[in-house]
Amino acid sequence: MTSSDKSARSPSDRATFYGVHDRDITGHNQVAIPKQFKRAIEEAHEEQLLLMRWQKEPYLRLYTKKQFDKKIDEVKENPEIPVELRAAAAAWMAEAAEPIEPDSQGRFVLPGKWIEALGFKEKVTFCGAFTFIKVWPAYAYHKPEEVEQKDLAALGGTLTHTLNM
Repeated sequence: MTSSDKSARSPSDRATFYGVHDRDITGHNQVAIPKQFKRAIEEAHEEQLLLMRWQKEPYLRLYTKKQFDKKIDEVKENPEIPVELRAAAAAWMAEAAEPIEPDSQGRFVLPGKWIEALGFKEKVTFCGAFTFIKVWPAYAYHKPEEVEQKDLAALGGTLTHTLNM
């Protein structure tokens, strides 16, 4: 077996997520993780998933447990957070997360508390955010996109330089 064959079969360092995908909400509030995201999770051997809403964000965050644990560790070591609050901050994050168990086709149930709070209706938009997935109510996703485009325009020159390096 060549080294390229080994790297093709070994798990990647971590699951990473790119792109935007719309999915229907089916009976019993089920949604299916887009196949590109499901594949990234499987290839990194990170099947345990956590869904959370952080504070008043207008979307849910879907993390692999491995990535979520890294975020917790970053909070525990963050010098900008007072030492006496680090454990509490990590606990707040853990309390905000809920394990989900997708079936073999990547379907999982959206928790009722978040369906109501965020106003999920017929569709969900999954957005890759590199180390996690944003899960938006589809109708709400398109409003922030306009604002983001204006914000990105202000950074256009810097981002273009970075992308061209």
